[in-house]
Amino acid sequence: MSRTSHVHIALPYRILFLYIEPLAAFFGTYTNLFQPEPYLLSLSPNAVYSSLTYPIYAQIAGHDLLFSWLQAVLLRSTSSVKIWKIVLFGMLMCDVLHLYGSYVVLGAEGFFNPQTWRWEEWITFIMTYGPGLLRAAFCLGIGVGKVPKGKNS
Repeated sequence: MSRTSHVHIALPYRILFLYIEPLAAFFGTYTNLFQPEPYLLSLSPNAVYSSLTYPIYAQIAGHDLLFSWLQAVLLRSTSSVKIWKIVLFGMLMCDVLHLYGSYVVLGAEGFFNPQTWRWEEWITFIMTYGPGLLRAAFCLGIGVGKVPKGKNS
C-alpha cells in the first residue's frame, strides 16, 4: 500500500488550475464546435475558413474538453503532486506549441512587439504566458510544500 503525503498547493495555483482554466478550456470547446471561423481569425487574421476543415476544429474542441476535464475533475480528485506535475507539464508542452503557432503567424517582429498585437493576441498571450509560467513554476516545485505534521488540508 502506498502512502500519500499531504501537501500544500498555493492558492493561486488552485484558483487558476481548478477554476479559471477549466472554464476557459470549456469555453474553447464551445467556440471550436460552434464558432470555428471567429476562432480561426483570432489566431490567424489572414486565414480563410472553410467548412471542409471543420473536423480539425472538432478535434481541437476535444483537446480543450480534455484539458477542462483533467483540471476540473482529475486535479481535484488527487492530492498527489506527482499527478499534478504530470498533467501540468503535459499542458505546458501544449502551451509551447500554441505559442510557436502564434510565432509562425506573426513572425518574430510581430510576436515580440506588443505594440502590434490585436486584442486577440493579447488574450492569447495572457492566457498562455501567465498560466504557462505558473505551470513551469509548479513543475519546479515553487509554491508546493508538505503540510506540517498534525494539519490536514
